[in-house]
Amino acid sequence: DSMGTAFNMVARLIATRELRGVDRDFFFIPHSNWDAHNKLEWNLNTNLADLDNAINAFSTEMKTEGLWDSTTIIQASDFGRSLKPNGGGGTDHAWGGNYMMIGGAVSGGKIVGKYPEVLTDDGPEIIERGRIIPTLSWDEIIAPIAEWTGVSHVSVKDVCPNIDNFPETQRIKASDLFVDFTG
Repeated sequence: DSMGTAFNMVARLIATRELRGVDRDFFFIPHSNWDAHNKLEWNLNTNLADLDNAINAFSTEMKTEGLWDSTTIIQASDFGRSLKPNGGGGTDHAWGGNYMMIGGAVSGGKIVGKYPEVLTDDGPEIIERGRIIPTLSWDEIIAPIAEWTGVSHVSVKDVCPNIDNFPETQRIKASDLFVDFTG
């Protein structure tokens, strides 16, 4: 499967970090089979099984290499999906979505941010056909990850130039996402 092959290549590249003279890597693994306008259940079952197998193999390799605690995987999408199904057994493009983080230093098992209390069109974060209005910007999500990788709190604005457009009170802290983060 393509995700397994891509994660395997990332593991091989990470293994060459000393040879390449780097102490930090960032990799992007695209996977485009999530656009489920139809056959949503089949798409999810297939893609999630592939993703699970790929991450399991990758995390096993990182643990074997002693690198799992310094590895973080971020699953993201360029758009969300509507909560209401369409006529083809799938869902349509929407606005707000979700992100998933996995890693040895990730303080997992929780939802960070605001989860909608009402999932009907009557909910304050929901617009027509179950499209969720985002409550966090991408900058607010990536900023604590940047800090975890060593970007100073002051320099985060260089990485996330829109961060000041959002209230500091709603920002996620690196200590909310990562165990033992002292920044």
